[in-house]
Amino acid sequence: MPDFAPWLGVFETLRVVNGVPLFLEEHRAELQRAATAVGLNVALDLGASQRELKDRSGRWRWIVEPAGTRTLFTDEEAPTLETAALSISTLRVGSQNWDARFKTFSYLTHAQALAVSATKEAVLLNEHGEVASAARANIFWRKGARLYTPQHEVGCRCGVVRAFVLGLGPVEVGGFTLDELVGAEEIFLTNSMRGIVSVDALEGAALTDFSFADEARRQYERAIKHMLDPTVRR
Repeated sequence: MPDFAPWLGVFETLRVVNGVPLFLEEHRAELQRAATAVGLNVALDLGASQRELKDRSGRWRWIVEPAGTRTLFTDEEAPTLETAALSISTLRVGSQNWDARFKTFSYLTHAQALAVSATKEAVLLNEHGEVASAARANIFWRKGARLYTPQHEVGCRCGVVRAFVLGLGPVEVGGFTLDELVGAEEIFLTNSMRGIVSVDALEGAALTDFSFADEARRQYERAIKHMLDPTVRR
């Protein structure tokens, strides 16, 4: 019987639309990256698992632990296009910690930040006071024409939708303090289930410019339509 290791495991979450997993290969690469970091082997039979999806839509999780690899599917409605308000969490993530940089079973800091937040989402800083991520998403912000996002090394996940946005044009990726986030003209979040989510308030200060996120969402939706029907131009 294997040792009890509740911390030792990684997962990846995909959105599935009418039986089609979105960004399949990108998620497979992210799962492999996380598993390699914590010393686990991925044994994922995607052919058999994908056949079980049929025409269903929802959340598909790939789970890797010492006992093996398994999948879990939950039927869900399409995500809404609501905006989100942000507050700054007093909790901190470790910039070098696996649980900050990968989707591991050790998810308590992010879950706790969300549970005690007065807003739908919360910004997490690392031990150096640098912006790392939101509790359930990666974060971008814009000042003027310049777009910013934390680098993986400060304690955020690489993220499939984050990578999509990075591919749209120039983004400054680095270690940024909270002061550099405050005063942003636009903030948005990226998450594989919800896509690109505009932020309408940070610590009670209203944000009303969603221009970059609106265009990014249009391109993101075109990419999804192409995945569902390859004859649709991206």
